[in-house]
Amino acid sequence: MKNLSVQATNKLNIVGKLLDTTFREGKTKDEKPYESCNFTVRVTQMVNGVEETSEIPVSLFASKFTNAGKPHPGYKNIQDMKDWKTVQDYGEAEATMVRMTSASVRENNYVSRAKQLVNGWQINTSFINEGGKNEIASFNIDIFIMDMHPEIDREGEETGRLIIKGAVVQYGGALDVIEFVVEGADQVEYISRNWEINTTVNVGGRIRVTSQEEKKAASSGSWGEELPETSTRMVRELVITRGSDEPFEESFAYDPAEIKKAFNARKARLEQMQIDAGKNSAPKASASNTPKQYSWE
Repeated sequence: MKNLSVQATNKLNIVGKLLDTTFREGKTKDEKPYESCNFTVRVTQMVNGVEETSEIPVSLFASKFTNAGKPHPGYKNIQDMKDWKTVQDYGEAEATMVRMTSASVRENNYVSRAKQLVNGWQINTSFINEGGKNEIASFNIDIFIMDMHPEIDREGEETGRLIIKGAVVQYGGALDVIEFVVEGADQVEYISRNWEINTTVNVGGRIRVTSQEEKKAASSGSWGEELPETSTRMVRELVITRGSDEPFEESFAYDPAEIKKAFNARKARLEQMQIDAGKNSAPKASASNTPKQYSWE
């Protein structure tokens, strides 16, 4: 079986219009200068037969010099970006088309003001290029399946979608836990029948970062028009649209015992994060985000 020194395949392909950019200069703890750029790419693509427009945030970081003391190409890349045109400043027609083939996704955890642990994911890249024609935001990732279950809505009803919790082995054997969704009865049925918890598979699909408007009826008064209440919810999903026919053979799969060790280390790190944020007070549990007991444990 593969050990955790073997980093999982984790490749994102993003092509779209540069929506906005935010630059920041600074120095590391050892006084090395760096620059970072947080930017958003607008991508219109087909997801399970439906056209969607996503606005995908990406982070790019580079020190000014390499460890050998030479100019860092990533740093120059960020400098070049300052001359590119964004949708925000120049409009959709004139905005620079950009593409990334070296991007990856990783876990992004933080403690909210309410001292609750929030789990999510973020996209990082080491380089971004000008150009590209066919807009796309896709992923190709090897995951160790930790859990699979039907999605339940706020009313307690099944939505017909499948939620998959996947462990992604990152650099140095660090373990990230990332959530994926599966849509469509045929795809949900196939995966439920052919994939299993405690196995390694490859997943591919589309990145979705959109906003959804939710409406609910206002409480009725004694007279006059009832005005529905509306709210906007941000949707950030990794939608599986393809993958392995069946789990990897043992020699290409991760060892469940090694995954469990890395998961326990991750769990302890997140618990310490909550304690530190609460100034040594007991962490408050979050019903939806605190690490749970997975089926494979």
